[in-house]
Amino acid sequence: MLPEAAGRYEIAPHQAFVYPVPVDTAGPAFPSAGMPRELPAFTLCVAFVVDEKGKATQVAPLRQAGCADGAAQPLLRDAALSAVSGWTFEPAMFCDYPDALSRDRDWNGYGCAGERVQARAVPVTLAYAFTFEIREGRQRVATAKR
Repeated sequence: MLPEAAGRYEIAPHQAFVYPVPVDTAGPAFPSAGMPRELPAFTLCVAFVVDEKGKATQVAPLRQAGCADGAAQPLLRDAALSAVSGWTFEPAMFCDYPDALSRDRDWNGYGCAGERVQARAVPVTLAYAFTFEIREGRQRVATAKR
């Protein structure tokens, strides 16, 4: 799922792309007060940019199919936005090789590998879904990448 106005990178045959790797992505917690004893599963989605330094920026609710409107549960929305705002990653990278043959030989699929590779961090947009639920007073939050 891409948020509106999200662009796409074009990858040339001599390039490889490395997705951001989570470093600190603690999920949201339920607010300490103001929650009911029961809450049916409620899924909030959050979109954000992982910048070139690996920091989550431009954190905002994502409104798409399967994602509830955060206005219905503002305490949970704020908890999700606050948690994601503190997330850090190893940034996404473009690996630039001299040619496609070098890329095919040296790239290992996980990082920019090879002695003649040039690595450059790039921003990417990610989205996560948080499903909050309270059953018999037990609070549960499930997290999924969208």
